[in-house]
Amino acid sequence: MKRLLLLMALVISTSSYAQRIVEESVDFFDIIKPKETLDSSIKGYNVVVNIPYIMTVDDVKAQSFADFENEKAEYQNVLAKSKTDFQEKLANHEQEVKQAKENYDAEMKDFKELSMLERLALADQGKKPTLKTPAKPVYVEPREPVYQEPNLADYLIFDKDALSDNIELNGFEKGEDLFFIIDLNKMEFQENGGQTFYKQPTKLTVIAQGTTITEEMFGDESKFLTSSSSNTINLNRYEKENVNKTLSTIENYINEMYGYTPIQKKITIKFPKNRKREYDGLEQAKIKAVSAFRKLTENASMDRRKMAKEELIKVEDMWLAELEKVDYRDKKATYNATIAKSIFFNLLEIQALLGQKEKAEETLANFQDKRIDLNLNYYEEKRITELENKIYKL
Repeated sequence: MKRLLLLMALVISTSSYAQRIVEESVDFFDIIKPKETLDSSIKGYNVVVNIPYIMTVDDVKAQSFADFENEKAEYQNVLAKSKTDFQEKLANHEQEVKQAKENYDAEMKDFKELSMLERLALADQGKKPTLKTPAKPVYVEPREPVYQEPNLADYLIFDKDALSDNIELNGFEKGEDLFFIIDLNKMEFQENGGQTFYKQPTKLTVIAQGTTITEEMFGDESKFLTSSSSNTINLNRYEKENVNKTLSTIENYINEMYGYTPIQKKITIKFPKNRKREYDGLEQAKIKAVSAFRKLTENASMDRRKMAKEELIKVEDMWLAELEKVDYRDKKATYNATIAKSIFFNLLEIQALLGQKEKAEETLANFQDKRIDLNLNYYEEKRITELENKIYKL
């Protein structure tokens, strides 16, 4: 009985100071910064795609309909010719049957003149003469022409305005400060040893506020296309696919060089359960942090992103202030090592995310000074190592 009472007292005593750390995860979009930073006065961009293709959907349909009309006009001639050809085949068939019988009779005569053993041997080898009468021709009337819509995928039809509109520079609005001029050439096919190779030189010119800042070439080197000869494949389909692939490559390039590309991420904020309102400061910091991250949507403007990151810096200050309350040696303290550990992880996660190298290294140094009192488990040790590597690479 005494042991039970002692155990209950221990549980009550432990629960009075044991903090329960919980987590809240939030998805957001971070930004991959460009390799080349444009002047801050550049707000808008425009894309112009120049193509060598002038065929339109109307052109293809008009030609297809004209071909159909020609087929209809020619149908009676085709029908008459098919009947004449059939009569010739019938006449030829009678002669072919007669010739087949004569050949058979001659072969049988020679076969019968052989000895019994020779005839048996030829029969076993399947060489005994047989009468092979040609099949009688059957007349099949040509089908009357029926109009079919052309398969537009097989034609080099492009809307240059649509091609231009499909290319986007992340982080910028449409405008006239920055121009991307894309000059496409027709695809060039070459054969070598029965294989087909291709190239499609495409020039990108970047003009910022009236000044050309760079010119780049894409697709100007010959590449392998297929192991088939060029006269056995649908060249138009290959060319159409390559135009779209080239423009996609250019879009990736201009965003890598000049754009601010959103990338989806997730962050987890740690905080203690606040049943007795002892951790209002930490709960408030968590609320503000989650709210700031939720503002970082995929299409958030640069101004909105700046505002959200300013809010996160204020949250960092709140956590640092709460960290000053920690008693690392007293497990019963309201703010003990368990609370400190959650704050350190929050700080390091956000500082690494925001690229705050100096702040993150300072937090990491402070964390290492207190590490002996923090009692990290295996997973926490692993995460700290990951954060260290990330921070030192900033």
